[in-house]
Amino acid sequence: MEKILLKKSFRVKDLKIINFNSLWGYKGIFTTIRLVGNKPKLILAEEHIKKLNRDSSRLSINYKLSKEFLLNFINNNSKIKNYDHLLRVAITKKILSISLRKRNKEDKLFKAQIYRYQRVLPSFKNLQYKKIISLQKKINLKKEEIIFYNKNKILEGSTTNIICVKDNKLFIPRKSYYYGVTLDYLINKLPFKVQKKDINVKKLDEFTELLLVGSGKGVVSISSIKKLNWYRSSMKIYKFLSKKYSKLLIK
Repeated sequence: MEKILLKKSFRVKDLKIINFNSLWGYKGIFTTIRLVGNKPKLILAEEHIKKLNRDSSRLSINYKLSKEFLLNFINNNSKIKNYDHLLRVAITKKILSISLRKRNKEDKLFKAQIYRYQRVLPSFKNLQYKKIISLQKKINLKKEEIIFYNKNKILEGSTTNIICVKDNKLFIPRKSYYYGVTLDYLINKLPFKVQKKDINVKKLDEFTELLLVGSGKGVVSISSIKKLNWYRSSMKIYKFLSKKYSKLLIK
């Protein structure tokens, strides 16, 4: 796993600093925000914060995160000169934890493997990630992603959403996964409709492109899934979406 460069935990009731707790496995919510530039710039921060606060409220967590709090945290605690990092914010009813790590740069021949698994409460970006973390430790996250499926239906990546491309048409899974901030941003920038569909894992060979999108990876084109004997035959939509995403990173 990536080295954590900065980490702090606070008591929710009074924001007093306490011993750091990653909160993995706890009942709570988290989000991951990309930081770039010298200031730094928080990519899609408002959208991340809105979702975190909404989902925290649904779990009866009495705290509202703000962008100002995050910027003050970074400015007061980090001496990094130029950012391309990931800020993870996790919260339970009692603890708020923030950590910072360097963002990985993905391999050009990025691969994927499939694994039968569905996250607990998949519509929430919740902290029940111990199973996923144990799986991630077995792969090189710079070169590979784990794609989850259940009942033969593709769901999501361990850190990403998936977009499937066929005949220049885009498809995403119908349900049972977390609809991420980056996915929502990209879909709203497209000049055509993205269809929700039950995507059969055994029929992925029908698709010319499989794309992964998320805060950490941005937009990634899967080159192959060895177990399914799937290999990409196009990068057309990947190039289009990459340009859209790159506009977010202008410093």
